[in-house]
Amino acid sequence: MVIGLSRTRYSPIAIDFGADSLKLLQLALGNPPQIVSAVAVHVPEEARMDPTARSVFFADSLKDLIANGAFKGRRAICAIPAYQTLIQHFQITRVERQDLDEQINTHLKQRLNIDPTRMVIRHFEVGEVVRDGTTRQEVICLAASREAVMRHIETARKAKLDVVGMQCEPLAIIQSLAHLYRRAGDELRVTCFIDLGAATSKVVIAHGTRMVFAKMIHAAGDHFTRQVAEAKSIGFDEARKARIEASSNAPGRPASAAPPADPSETPVDSAYAIKSINGTSRAAVATAPPLTSYKQPAPATQVGKQFTPSPSDPNPNPNDPANFRETLDCLLDELHLCVRYHHNMFPQSPIEKLIFVGGEARHVRICQEIARSLRIGAQLGDPLARAAKATQGAPALGIDLNQPQPGWAVPMGLCLSETVL
Repeated sequence: MVIGLSRTRYSPIAIDFGADSLKLLQLALGNPPQIVSAVAVHVPEEARMDPTARSVFFADSLKDLIANGAFKGRRAICAIPAYQTLIQHFQITRVERQDLDEQINTHLKQRLNIDPTRMVIRHFEVGEVVRDGTTRQEVICLAASREAVMRHIETARKAKLDVVGMQCEPLAIIQSLAHLYRRAGDELRVTCFIDLGAATSKVVIAHGTRMVFAKMIHAAGDHFTRQVAEAKSIGFDEARKARIEASSNAPGRPASAAPPADPSETPVDSAYAIKSINGTSRAAVATAPPLTSYKQPAPATQVGKQFTPSPSDPNPNPNDPANFRETLDCLLDELHLCVRYHHNMFPQSPIEKLIFVGGEARHVRICQEIARSLRIGAQLGDPLARAAKATQGAPALGIDLNQPQPGWAVPMGLCLSETVL
């Protein structure tokens, strides 16, 4: 009789309460991990701007997704949505007999007029800086209101889930691709993750897997979509569908083209091509050509009744940056400030590459525009690639596992994170 046979270990069910969609993911943990179930549902327009409607939508949809997915167990780990998270850098002069938590609380109250007793707060020490001749401690503070956190926990409990962890999005983003930084010396590699979401864009700079910078920018996909809707005189949902359709029609690498065996070693050419990050090979990976040879995709003519560009339309492609130049310029300005801040903190450690994740990263032209402006080589992150390759017939709803999925960085990172409440 054999005792102690190995058993499959399952991650908690990752729940990403996103601005654009509600995503659930569970992995069978291993090397590589395998997808147990992945399900998602789009957040309708009426629930995107109304917090009450969004809460009702999440509560109802979560029950349906749990029922339709093939999840194992009832343990869950949730992401605190970026639009409900405060990200703030502090440079603190250490005071004797006062711990760092107490000093951060004081900064939140005095500088930002925030009551720390009503917040869930985590901080991460970055390093020492010298300012005005005084040595200070650089700290990243991540905070969310207790009310918002408890609301998400209660939503999960109504779906009969046992919440064993809550995690912030910046850490989940890093964790989703942490397998690329496991070798000796990888802790010195400097990567800038740019999460192009619907409501916000997140910038996370890491040395290896250690976060040294984080910022949230209120210029993102929904802002692009609204500008397109206004320019084309169509509705929001129609403009969103048109943008997705145009991206899916963009020219890319043929399905037969095999991705590199070790993408972490793949050089990014000087033309700032967007390449795909994959843990292993995967078919049908769309990779954009270099900017120098980029051709505009054919205009979408079947998405909605009103979206049929006329010959006189100067920007028939809804993803043409000219359609949302103002918002994109705002995003670029903020990104340049982020890169400059990191350079001032770590002048000897320049950013080696950009990795784009988030649902908006599927719009390659936007990623190319950002990479060209920052003059840093870039790659498209596909956190599910390793797991999708190792998975056979995983139940999936609202997601095509045969296509790159940069928007699943947060759920993937949650599955691989510690269960911290």
